[in-house]
Amino acid sequence: MHRILGLMDGEKRMTYSIWRLPEPGGDPRRVGDTFIQAAGSAQKMAIEARVMTSDGTSHLYAIGRPEPHNGETTTVPISDERAVRVFTNEIFTADEAAVIFMTFYLTDAVSRPYVLREIDLSVEQSELR
Repeated sequence: MHRILGLMDGEKRMTYSIWRLPEPGGDPRRVGDTFIQAAGSAQKMAIEARVMTSDGTSHLYAIGRPEPHNGETTTVPISDERAVRVFTNEIFTADEAAVIFMTFYLTDAVSRPYVLREIDLSVEQSELR
């Protein structure tokens, strides 16, 4: 994962996602219930994860550091035309993201010390670049 995340340049390669396939014989509609994705470049990327909660529903979260962001935001490209605005404590390098991705791959969870901010999907999340 580190190699792939390290290739992200924010221009031609700007997104990467992984998700678990259902178990053999499992419900194919469950694909995508959990996933982790990154956007941006190897030097400046945002990470989101869809995580299952104890009540059996999934929620989409932005992953961040526990440090305060003081309301400061920055944009990260997600396509040629669009970018997503995130708080400054939600920006990672490819090296940092590789650890988060590997932990998610192994556990289907985001580990401490990282924090989750639920994304309100009723609001447009991207803006023009």
